[in-house]
Amino acid sequence: MHAENYTGWDIGGAHLKIARLDNNGALCGLDQFATPLWQGMDTLAHPVARVAESLPAGKCVHTLTMTGELADCFPVRRDGVTTLVDYLSSRLGPENPVYVYAGNKGLLTPDQAHASHADIASANWHATAGYAAQCLGSGILVDLGTTTTDIIPFHEHRVCNRGYTDQERLRTGELVYTGITRTPVMAVVDRLPYKNVWQSIAAEYFAGMADIYRVTGDLEERFDLMPAADGRAKTRYHSIKRLARMLGAEYVKGGDEAPWLEVARHVAEKQFERIDQAFNRVTDTLEVTVRSNIVAAGAGRFVIEKLARKNDCEVTNFEDLVPIPDRKLRAANNCSTAVAVAALTRQYVNATG
Repeated sequence: MHAENYTGWDIGGAHLKIARLDNNGALCGLDQFATPLWQGMDTLAHPVARVAESLPAGKCVHTLTMTGELADCFPVRRDGVTTLVDYLSSRLGPENPVYVYAGNKGLLTPDQAHASHADIASANWHATAGYAAQCLGSGILVDLGTTTTDIIPFHEHRVCNRGYTDQERLRTGELVYTGITRTPVMAVVDRLPYKNVWQSIAAEYFAGMADIYRVTGDLEERFDLMPAADGRAKTRYHSIKRLARMLGAEYVKGGDEAPWLEVARHVAEKQFERIDQAFNRVTDTLEVTVRSNIVAAGAGRFVIEKLARKNDCEVTNFEDLVPIPDRKLRAANNCSTAVAVAALTRQYVNATG
């Protein structure tokens, strides 16, 4: 089968990410949309239609991977997988082939996917790690996204995960439910120092990690697509106001920002400690050749670089594993899974004809 383009679809519970490769394997397109699936399948309608209409001429092979099956709109994960597969395949096919990524089972047709929901559910991390393993041989993927962090070792071109399901990976430390924008502050700390005095915080979603990294100056705004906790502006001033509410306080415009910068840095450090602990738990028994090379993916590259410095590791950015002729597309780190499934599909199609 000859194809002009290969498109990877990473269907998350909060975001839809799409990557397009040409037949030479070069990245030629990236898209990312806020799609809060817990509000219903209608959130996918406009982004899917927009991407489908913008696809270049010629045969395109599509591959789906997902975590969106976990969204509240689905009663069980099986329903989520089948609904998402049917929804996307009906809009992208039948003239263009559609595959579904199923971890160790590889690429399945939509019909085959119905009987393999457990392999497909939340298996997007496996695609990213699998592609990194093909490219580098040995290392450890650290994919720090907006919501979660994946820590996946690979060796001799094979993924070496100990867990597969979310529950198994939460148990092993390979999945850490903390991210760079969507994680509530109350999920990271329960006490904070304000002007050198420790105090409890509100158990309310008044502020998220996007606010923390906006105050510290580390956040790239293009990664924060969801509304703020209070629905107000995404500015440093409004982020400090939201953070102040976590302490039962109020910040007035023009007030001293220094104490709030100290608070934000403390929260950021606590999140880093959690990720570092998981990293060392996963890598504790690994060979030096594996643990010494981190493949950095996701929106939190600045945190991964700090992790590498602390643990004396080299860093390879995921975006360096794929040809990117257009420098405007250097955001491939944040769409790494979509890039990975497109690349793996291209290899599969070219190998099988």
